[in-house]
Amino acid sequence: MRDETVTIFNLDQQPFEHFDMAVKMRDLLINESEHQYRIDLFKVGEESAGFVIKRVPKKLELSKGNKQQIPAMDDIKKTFHPALRTYLLYCPLVLIALVLVLFTVELWGVVLSILDIKGLPDWIDGGVLVKSTQMIGSAGIIWILLAVLINYYGTTLLIDSHGLTFNKGIVTRDVTHIRFAEIRTIGLRQGLLDRLLNIGILEFASSGTDDVDIRFINIANPSGVKAKIEAIIEQQIQGQ
Repeated sequence: MRDETVTIFNLDQQPFEHFDMAVKMRDLLINESEHQYRIDLFKVGEESAGFVIKRVPKKLELSKGNKQQIPAMDDIKKTFHPALRTYLLYCPLVLIALVLVLFTVELWGVVLSILDIKGLPDWIDGGVLVKSTQMIGSAGIIWILLAVLINYYGTTLLIDSHGLTFNKGIVTRDVTHIRFAEIRTIGLRQGLLDRLLNIGILEFASSGTDDVDIRFINIANPSGVKAKIEAIIEQQIQGQ
């Protein structure tokens, strides 16, 4: 007979919304039965919908008195950058800068018409005015592109089998590393616009401090990343 893996939901036959509730139910099942259980992510498509409890097949259980054998963790090495869609807010500034560069003469014509000024004063050189405006627009485009590139490539969160490594900065770097066993809390912050864009702020605090050690702003799919990290922590706890 095949040893099928049993999947357990909450009393409403829905995935557990909170990781802590899944842990309590798993521990209760282990204490009240002869089987071993683990916590897995429950996904709907590509999105995380909570947690479920699965019974470890007998072929993965060892004899009484030996350590429980946990299925090998997936290759969890992954690097996160701020979500590219957060930079859409820069688009209006880029458009304004492009107008300054490409339609300089027409723009100044409109400005003078609105101000009801016919022709430039003698002390203003039209050529210099046009070139200065184009330089301002070009400098604005370069500044925006550099700001986006520096923020994107200068902010990374690496998740691997050792823990979390947060890097901030390119010229000068600020590196923070937390092992999974040291993570005390994982906070998630999302405003209305953040929820619409499916971005947010993840905050990680270690057991050795009272403050937030890592604050990653504008990470994509923050609830899914949070759930994945909690599942990795649970797997490591089971493997101890």
